[in-house]
Amino acid sequence: MATAREQTVRPVTAVSVDAALVARLPTDRRSGTVHSVHTRLVNLRTPDGLLCCLSSDELDDAPRTIRVAAADWARLDWRLDDPVRFGPTLTHEPDGTTVVVAGAPRWQPSPAGDLTALGPDRLRAAAATIERNLLTPTGRTAFERVAADALGRRTAELADAIRGGDDIAVTTAAARLVGLGAGLTPSGDDVLTGLAVLAAADGMLLERIRPALADAVLGGSPLEERTTEVSAATLTEAVAGRGRQRIHVLVSALGATGTTPALVDAVLRVRAIGHTSGADILTGLRLGLALEADLRQADRLAVPSPIYPKEIS
Repeated sequence: MATAREQTVRPVTAVSVDAALVARLPTDRRSGTVHSVHTRLVNLRTPDGLLCCLSSDELDDAPRTIRVAAADWARLDWRLDDPVRFGPTLTHEPDGTTVVVAGAPRWQPSPAGDLTALGPDRLRAAAATIERNLLTPTGRTAFERVAADALGRRTAELADAIRGGDDIAVTTAAARLVGLGAGLTPSGDDVLTGLAVLAAADGMLLERIRPALADAVLGGSPLEERTTEVSAATLTEAVAGRGRQRIHVLVSALGATGTTPALVDAVLRVRAIGHTSGADILTGLRLGLALEADLRQADRLAVPSPIYPKEIS
């Protein structure tokens, strides 16, 4: 009797695919491998070395990701180091399972709209909403406590560098966050992800720090030598302004008036990412909102008041 891995499985049709990924997927039927396996996603390494992801649609759209229906996902049995052939379909060589990408809806991050009109008070109110909905970590190990202290110090250094307008200092401080912490995506990387995605939104004065953040992430030694391979892929996309869809939904919710239920719901959805990643991403977003408020306040104070000549009687 054939085992589950030896049986032929009907083709699985993707329900969505990152539009930017489509052009980067090989089509010549060369083999890549399964890089890592998790409950609802499988990371794949293409024959060209690109790390991408196949996931259940229980997870939201994200950069470099192909999603399949949860019912189909439950039938897949892809394992570490299994060969996967890249062509018109993704073919899992051990059992012949194929994932059809052609025709799947193309995902692009939802635009946040122009956030130029947000005043410092609105930005600080949104930062306070995030603060109220962050969970206080409990039961941390000694390593996690040390890493959290370092994260706090280095995040403060980055904030000071941004307020000071020193691009070199921003790059230096951001680079010190890369790879800081444990896990699949270290905390320092997650903080940078939240900050970078927010900075890319239209109308943000934080746009000015994006080249320095990109230099911190992509300059110097190879990123995969400074953090995990999965986090390197996530950070590379983040400095290009691309993150998981729920992060973009949160940024979009900033444009609504007041602290709306939609904003709180968006915060809670980001918080649910991973074990601590969501909270760290929110920390980066909260930092960005506070910095944006400071920058806008400073710009307003720098504008000279209009001078009216005295009336001549």
